[in-house]
Amino acid sequence: MEHYGESLFVRDDQESRRLKVLCDVFDPLATTTLDRLGVRPDARCLEVGAGTGSIARWLAQRAVDGEVVATDIDTSGLRGLPEDNITVLRHDVTSGEFPESSFDVIHARLVLSHLPERDEVLRRMRSWLAPGGFVLIESFCWFPIDSSPHPVYRQVLRRWSDLIRRSLGTDSWWARTHPGSFAKLGFSEVGANTVTQNLRGGTPLADFWRLTITMSHDQLIGKGYLTEAELSAAYLLLEDPDFWDLSPALVQAWGHKEQPLAAGPLETTPAAQH
Repeated sequence: MEHYGESLFVRDDQESRRLKVLCDVFDPLATTTLDRLGVRPDARCLEVGAGTGSIARWLAQRAVDGEVVATDIDTSGLRGLPEDNITVLRHDVTSGEFPESSFDVIHARLVLSHLPERDEVLRRMRSWLAPGGFVLIESFCWFPIDSSPHPVYRQVLRRWSDLIRRSLGTDSWWARTHPGSFAKLGFSEVGANTVTQNLRGGTPLADFWRLTITMSHDQLIGKGYLTEAELSAAYLLLEDPDFWDLSPALVQAWGHKEQPLAAGPLETTPAAQH
């Protein structure tokens, strides 16, 4: 088992392009849900796996009197963020700690599904959360691929999922049940939202998945998951405007940390009658 970024998801020019397309396609889904959950002007926010910093910048614009800590195991994409209320921190969420009740908002997109210790990380995130705050986790779920009527598309995405599962410990189906992880770990007001987007060849969404597969091209062939011909056929399909299917679903799940019960007035016991 290797670490994220060793041979897969290596931060290079191709990965930077893929991350930019990811932000263009998926940021509106994240910010809509963050807006609905509520980011106060004085909120202390943690963006885990911040990538290029697009969500960190959005949070900084909402939490104008608060602060945003943007973390990643590779912070090269976070250089030069202009906002004064953003702190960039190189941090491994599987081992690094924060003091208890440090944040009001914690967001992680496409991070926990890649971590075998995902439930333990979520438990620790709850301890970093201040009472009344929330955690929002976003992960892909593979169920639309299993029913795809296009054999090439179905085969290539399934085999790519097999590669990252065996290499990183990624669970491409965890998102289907991960709202249950929030409930099991003691979060309150647990909720979830699943978005299944229609994918058309040649669009930014199709380009994101083409770039994602291309990033793993050498490993997919070298480890015997796919042939060059199968990958070439998939690339052509994802560039073809006549190709329509469903993308892997994006599952958003969230939970809050309960506020402590307010102390009521002291009850007095009537004096004994004599």
